[in-house]
Amino acid sequence: MEQMKSGNVTNFHLSNAYLKRPHLNALLESALNYPLAVVCAGAGYGKTRAVHSFLCESDAHMAWLQISERDNIPTRFWESYTSMISLSWPKIGAQLLAIGFPGTDETFAKYSAMMREIARQPGKHVRVFDDFHLLDNPEVLRFFERASNVLPLNVTLILISRTMPEINMIGMILNERVFTISEDALCFSENEITEYFKQQGLHVTTLNVRNIFEDTQGWAFAVNLIGRSLRKDAKYERCALEAMKANIFRLIEAELTVTISEQLWRFLLRISLIDHLAASLIRELADDEALIKEMQSFHAYIRHDLSLDTYMIHHLFLDYLKQHQNTLADEERKSTCLAAGRWCDANGYHMDAFSYYEKAGNYGAISEKVCGFNVQMPPDMAQYALEIFENAPDEMKFQDPIFPAMHLKTRNSIGKFDDESIALAHKYAEHYEAQPDSPVKNRALTGIYCIWVFLDMFMSTYTDIYDYDAHHKKMRENYDINPFEPIGKYNLVPICAWASLVGTSRAGAQEEYIDSMTRLVPEIASRGKGFFIGFDDLARGELHFYRGQFEKAEQFLRQAVDKAQAFNQYVTLSRSLAYLMRIAFFRGDFAAATENLRAMEPLLSDEDHGARYTIYDIANGYYLLMLGQAEQMPEWLKEDFSPYAHPSFIENYANRIKVQYHYCTGQYAALLAFIENEFERGVLFGKIELRLFQSLCFYKLKRRSDAIAALAEAYELAEPNGLVVIFSQYAKDMRTLTAFALKDGTCPIPKAWLEEINRKASAYAKRLSHMATEYMAVNNIDKEITLTGRESKILRDLSHGLSRSEIAASQNLSVNTVKMVINTIYDRLCVTNLPDAIRIAVDRKIV
Repeated sequence: MEQMKSGNVTNFHLSNAYLKRPHLNALLESALNYPLAVVCAGAGYGKTRAVHSFLCESDAHMAWLQISERDNIPTRFWESYTSMISLSWPKIGAQLLAIGFPGTDETFAKYSAMMREIARQPGKHVRVFDDFHLLDNPEVLRFFERASNVLPLNVTLILISRTMPEINMIGMILNERVFTISEDALCFSENEITEYFKQQGLHVTTLNVRNIFEDTQGWAFAVNLIGRSLRKDAKYERCALEAMKANIFRLIEAELTVTISEQLWRFLLRISLIDHLAASLIRELADDEALIKEMQSFHAYIRHDLSLDTYMIHHLFLDYLKQHQNTLADEERKSTCLAAGRWCDANGYHMDAFSYYEKAGNYGAISEKVCGFNVQMPPDMAQYALEIFENAPDEMKFQDPIFPAMHLKTRNSIGKFDDESIALAHKYAEHYEAQPDSPVKNRALTGIYCIWVFLDMFMSTYTDIYDYDAHHKKMRENYDINPFEPIGKYNLVPICAWASLVGTSRAGAQEEYIDSMTRLVPEIASRGKGFFIGFDDLARGELHFYRGQFEKAEQFLRQAVDKAQAFNQYVTLSRSLAYLMRIAFFRGDFAAATENLRAMEPLLSDEDHGARYTIYDIANGYYLLMLGQAEQMPEWLKEDFSPYAHPSFIENYANRIKVQYHYCTGQYAALLAFIENEFERGVLFGKIELRLFQSLCFYKLKRRSDAIAALAEAYELAEPNGLVVIFSQYAKDMRTLTAFALKDGTCPIPKAWLEEINRKASAYAKRLSHMATEYMAVNNIDKEITLTGRESKILRDLSHGLSRSEIAASQNLSVNTVKMVINTIYDRLCVTNLPDAIRIAVDRKIV
């Protein structure tokens, strides 16, 4: 069989101490016909060994994950899980890691899509999760509940647990989708006990076997220990078993006392502190090959698999070691945890790295690790790091010069843009400003003021203050005194939904924000490996786009693309390409729109950019929506709206597409509820979009006065800064809404403005219609077209040469109604003129 490896995978090689058990293998063979199998028994029943030995001899592809208590942290679990998947399917594993732990409907939809990829892989695939009883986090357990229901037919999950898993399996059990193997099946029968001892070369009588079975009830661990004692005494004494049952640890201790060296004993105590037992880490900790060989001689308790290059300690032996961990010196504990932290750091186990560094008391390593992440860390990872920072001893908070900045950074990552963060920044800055001049002081203040700049930026959405120069000037002054090499890769700008963070409609605020960015970006880029470069051009191009000044917008956006490519600024690059794609839509240039979307595809191969799949899906979602292909959108973009820490963060970028999807699929109630809850938090561009969609929803629901009121509010927000594209981009529905507003006597919006939007929306609707036709032709899509009875009659009259007024008179309709129906016919047929409409209708036998 094919074996797969993960950083904390458990595995064994078989020795002559293992007994093949045909009846148990037959049960496991049956289990592979089910999506979920549970192997449940207490410690020492041989669950792990039985499952592994069976899978080693099967044709299934096996992936094995040893669960730890730290897997109750969702991100930590997800790092281990995706590492396991990557060993078989590197691309799928990388994509799963990029989407993050699927704790929301949105991310779970992405996970489900990846599972469909696995369904196309040949062969049977088995994923084993050992020690499942250690999981109690509701989010992680909920993942297993949901994942079990979307498994491809060629995948089986096996959960090995000491207790029945605390997940809701009732539905699956009723549908016969769960196979359970309990203690009774795992216990040795009398015949198996006889065969086991015979295999070990031990001679026991039938009475001995009967007594052993009665005493142990077939408990595999006890049978094995009796076998080991019989090798020494050659006679089974039932009183020995009573002693073992009273305290199994005493038997382990009795065996170790005469065979283990003091050096190995202390080494085993050290490695019992850690979960990851990769051979590379064990060798580093031992620093002595003789010690490794001595450890391997205890194969009853510790096993090494050469193919996986990892170790596993038996649960009971590990429990025994943990009882003696208090004999370790503090320095032994710290050095072990520090080495484990470095290994986890290098191998992508970020949550464990934080945990081990904290246990080692090395807050400098924690700070450097946080520094290597971009501002928008995964929320639970940022929360975990923040708790470490805030629970650190006071004396530690000022020992490492980057600790204060990273403490502030984790608060930014989870959206704590508040007075408490400002007060904390003041506290740290005042402490270091009062210190004598030194490189440590300058480095600390450089970091504090740098993060303070970002704190100012995010808070400017609500404060309407765009003077970031004060804190940046202090950052620059301290950096220039003692320059240092930046830590980590600065290749992601965390601001995704909009480049502009302006929340107010005040005239000139957009320019103030962009001018501040223009001053700030070159300074940050020059000190941070090009970080942020091109972002000011993106912001300026974005503003021109929303004003409908497409030539100017394109000029700045192409500058942003060139700069971002040169310095690997992925988000700036992808966002600029997305705006260029939108400009192409407004120009009716299908080829250019498609080219800009495809220009993002090569970026998906760059593993440095964790958000790359999400950002591409969002751009692709917009592309498909504009072309009338909402059903082809990525499934996760059709799910519920995502929570977000700041309206500019990537989660809200996805919400913008979800808003449009909800609208085009008629989910007006859910959309209106989202708008009501989220409006006040928004960036200005987002506020205008939400009010506009609110107006469109109201109109669809025939709440005409509410529609006019919401449209007027959207206009009032947009007018001071001349933002018009937001309105015209919703094409035919805006054409209808503005036509109604022009007739409505209560609408406070200037007539000239409504007429302009109506014209632009009409023109855009025609361009979109042409592009949709071109898309279908290129992709060989033969769209089924249906017309209502009224539409068919009017089109038939048009084909017979009747004028609009003649059709109105013959069908007892107003001329305006006839015109409206004709426009609808054009939309349905994806045409812009009567000859094309008649030609398509005749070809398809519609008339």
